[in-house]
Amino acid sequence: MSKYPEEYVDPKYWHPKCKNFELIDWQKWLATNPTVPKVYNPPQSEKLSGRSSIPMWWWARSCYVQPISCCLHSCCAVKPEMERISDGDALFRGLLNPENTSDDAPDVLGNHLLWTQDNIASETLINFGSMAWRKQSDEGRVIGLGTALNDWTNDVTCFGYGTSIYMKTRFFVVQRSPDEKWYALSGFSSPDDPETECSFMFIYVVQEGDQYETPDGNIIEYVKPGDLVRVSWDNTNPYETDNSKLSYMYFPRRVASINSDGLLVKNSPHIEDLLKVATSDASDKCCETCCYTCSCCMSPVERFVFQTSHISDRQ
Repeated sequence: MSKYPEEYVDPKYWHPKCKNFELIDWQKWLATNPTVPKVYNPPQSEKLSGRSSIPMWWWARSCYVQPISCCLHSCCAVKPEMERISDGDALFRGLLNPENTSDDAPDVLGNHLLWTQDNIASETLINFGSMAWRKQSDEGRVIGLGTALNDWTNDVTCFGYGTSIYMKTRFFVVQRSPDEKWYALSGFSSPDDPETECSFMFIYVVQEGDQYETPDGNIIEYVKPGDLVRVSWDNTNPYETDNSKLSYMYFPRRVASINSDGLLVKNSPHIEDLLKVATSDASDKCCETCCYTCSCCMSPVERFVFQTSHISDRQ
């Protein structure tokens, strides 16, 4: 069971003083006509570019300075418990502990273990249900407060270790649009520093009639009404929703949940797709990448495909 953070009952975390944080004027925001692109071509597929991405430190199974990573995880990890996705029951049950799930959590977020498919950051599984939640008010307010430290897994690489250290002090608040189609998440590290900025991202709830396809015209069959799309435009300006400035997009997939009898339920086809990339054989790239250390022969898109097709089994 995750420790219930004391910050969840501290009012200043529900109302951070970051210089760009505000309660979103949803009428103003919806007037910008925000839409999720129907052709799924995630902008992050181009992010692993430049000389800094040639060394494969970014790979979810990276062996870069691995002895150091192993020592750090064993002696001073902020997330010391590790399990394998392929031995999923223990990992999934631990993340979905129903005792930690708030009754006020929105149905689309509570009691669902989400796989961040196509996320190139060193994070894989998330449970929003264990956050602190409260009901919406008539005038609108923050309805959720969470930390990236709890129920949020990272890879067991040096990049993953660094990400977990960053997450140690990272919190985010959640707002919901009146039509319940959109959720705004604002991330911050210091709730009472007016000189810092929070970062904004949004989650869209897929509606009846929405259909998404790949750039070559294939319909993405696993995306159904009620599923989620995570998008970012300008991280510092919540009212920027121009898709020409879209910076991140993926479909969080519900791989597991706990049913009314307290039993773990694994959801198809999401769980099978997760297991496939967590246990996939990457040996065909061993020689080309000098034993997974150098990606000089890969384009940014090829790095993205390699990263998202071979994620870390250990979390």
